[in-house]
Amino acid sequence: MSAYLVATRYALLAMAKNRLAAVLLIAFIPMWITVAKTLTTPKTFPFRLRATGTWLRAGGDEITMISGSLNAVSLLVGFLMFSAARRTRAFDRRLTAAGYPRTALTGAKLTTLLVASVLVSAYATAWMLLFWTPLQPFLLGLAVLADCLVYGAMGMCLALFLRGEVEGLVTIIMTSIIDLAPQNPVASTTADNPLVELLPSYGSLQTSLAAGFTGNVTLSPLLNSTAWLTAMTVTALGAFVLRTRTHQPPRTHPAGS
Repeated sequence: MSAYLVATRYALLAMAKNRLAAVLLIAFIPMWITVAKTLTTPKTFPFRLRATGTWLRAGGDEITMISGSLNAVSLLVGFLMFSAARRTRAFDRRLTAAGYPRTALTGAKLTTLLVASVLVSAYATAWMLLFWTPLQPFLLGLAVLADCLVYGAMGMCLALFLRGEVEGLVTIIMTSIIDLAPQNPVASTTADNPLVELLPSYGSLQTSLAAGFTGNVTLSPLLNSTAWLTAMTVTALGAFVLRTRTHQPPRTHPAGS
């Protein structure tokens, strides 16, 4: 238990020292939400909520604010976890080679992912509530948290396969754009395509729209988020265990034994 606490403390300290992520959190999320709310048309649009099949009407500014918020948090948490995992990659190998338990290190990484996701999702949800009153604020926050967890796990996964921060950042940006742009019912004509159900943010966006404009607690889309989170986390932790595995030299028996 003490090994886990020490590893978690250092992981959280390393994450807190990421100044670029702090600047993005403080400035980028409020700016993105403000721009989406104030510069997008408030005209009411009809759209079908794929999760339930019901037709809803909502302002274009509110729909775009939800989509923009998910885009912002996915970029931030994805980059934050990618950067943290990449910077500690070599140190983790040295620790495990010296006998430090891998379970403590993996537990610390999961705790860091959860803490970062909770903080960022709460901050983004609070900013949305300054401009808008959704019908189910708690469900909205849960949907944003789910997106943070998925992209945070994705960042951890990418850190094991990409060498530089530029590559990781570009990959996360492009993935988020490809993910959310086709799902926006205001900006895209493909939002009703069945293939959008396979995208990482499908569960979060559908749940956010349901939270904002209906009184029904719609949790089934989050099964999509759970599947993505599980796949990314298992891949990241599995690769971490394989890369930090220590190979013991074969034992040689003395002559005549």
